[in-house]
Amino acid sequence: MNQNQNFDQNSHTTQDTTNQNASSNNSQHNTYGAYYNEYQTPYGSQQNQNGYSQQVWQGGQPNGQTVWDGSSYHYTQQAPQPPKKPKKEKKPMSRGKRLAVKITAAVLACVLVSASSIAGFAALINGGYISVNNTGSTNPAFTINKMVSDDGSTSQTSTSGELSLTEIAEKVVPSVVCIQNFQKTNGNYYFGQIPNTESEERDAGEGSGIIATQDGYIITNAHVVDGADSLKVILYDGSTYEAELVGSDSVTDLAVIKIEATNLVPATFGSSEDLKVADQVMAIGNPGGLQFSSSVTVGYISALNRPVTSEDGYTMECIQTDAAINPGNSGGALVNKYGQVIGINSSKIAATGYEGLGFAIPIDTAQPIISSLKEYGYVKDRAVLGITGQYIDSMTARFYGYPTAGMYVASVTNPSVSSAGITQGCLITKIDDVTVDSQSAITSYLTQKKAGDTVTLEVYNGLSQQTFTVEVTLAQSTGE
Repeated sequence: MNQNQNFDQNSHTTQDTTNQNASSNNSQHNTYGAYYNEYQTPYGSQQNQNGYSQQVWQGGQPNGQTVWDGSSYHYTQQAPQPPKKPKKEKKPMSRGKRLAVKITAAVLACVLVSASSIAGFAALINGGYISVNNTGSTNPAFTINKMVSDDGSTSQTSTSGELSLTEIAEKVVPSVVCIQNFQKTNGNYYFGQIPNTESEERDAGEGSGIIATQDGYIITNAHVVDGADSLKVILYDGSTYEAELVGSDSVTDLAVIKIEATNLVPATFGSSEDLKVADQVMAIGNPGGLQFSSSVTVGYISALNRPVTSEDGYTMECIQTDAAINPGNSGGALVNKYGQVIGINSSKIAATGYEGLGFAIPIDTAQPIISSLKEYGYVKDRAVLGITGQYIDSMTARFYGYPTAGMYVASVTNPSVSSAGITQGCLITKIDDVTVDSQSAITSYLTQKKAGDTVTLEVYNGLSQQTFTVEVTLAQSTGE
């Protein structure tokens, strides 16, 4: 994600300014397993000045994994029914019983009439026409309309059918906004002058967003709003609003912001699971920022379920498209032939030799994350180990007296880890059967786990110079 974020920054703002502000906003230790903001260089900036890695582990190497690098692709009955009981011979009912049955039937008829709308809605869900994916008990932030049901039949209940390209643009453009990221910088001063202690805000970058609700909830990428001291949203008609960050998740690169507005035009969402290779799609956003706002590009689905690994080790299966997705398009909409948003665009691969290779986060994948961010401000129920630390390679490990590479433990926040004898100075070398060979190794492995699950850790104690194996219980991320 390093290169992508840099592309979304304005050319007139230096990278050092952005990194200084991003660092100041993340001075607190983050729980390892969710995001190593203090110990890992964010988006190509220098190490945090308060970080342990700079003071002690200057010889350690950062992860350095490219977000969209080609090497990140990892091409590496019905339950038996119980036997039926023999039917009992029915006896003729008495007159009193027949009267009781009639009264009961009348009451049930009233109940069934009043519940018909609920039953109809449940039928739509069971039929696959409405998806209600969520995280735990979180209410879905938006509804996904499925065009193909589980039995293979199609439904046109949520759309009037395929739209022309012009009709798609007219429908979706009002639901895509421009987002400006403002960050504070210290005032400049010249030699001999008194330094200006007051700071000013400058436009540090621009991206796109998708209106999810009429009352102002907007979906975007986490890197679009990263490090912001204030956010501004510009609608397609030029209306401007101050925005508040509701929640951001750097692991999945998703975020939710909110503006105080009503009667907005929310996007309609379609299931990304209904897509097929070679389907035509449209990307809508703001390449280059406000100057080219509400731009439309058209292309095709090049591939589905492309595994792309973020710098935090999280692997997400993305939509690959040849529709142009440029810096500033991040957070914008990828739209199907029905005018439904089926993906959230992220900046295209920025590497020599790649052209027409863009990616979008599938909306079915994004919905539970967005729903959790909207309700809690963070992704609830995500498992974390409960430590902060820094990966050290084998050369650095030997220099400091450790026999092998691993994750150096700087602090512990999970009581289960503490009670297992893991303290500051320990080195985690394995989690279950996975060797800890990178900064993202533990995080990537924990994406398959839930809070409360247990894992086995192989640990080297730097004080006793002994290796031991312990079982610990994973904690729940609190977003801090």
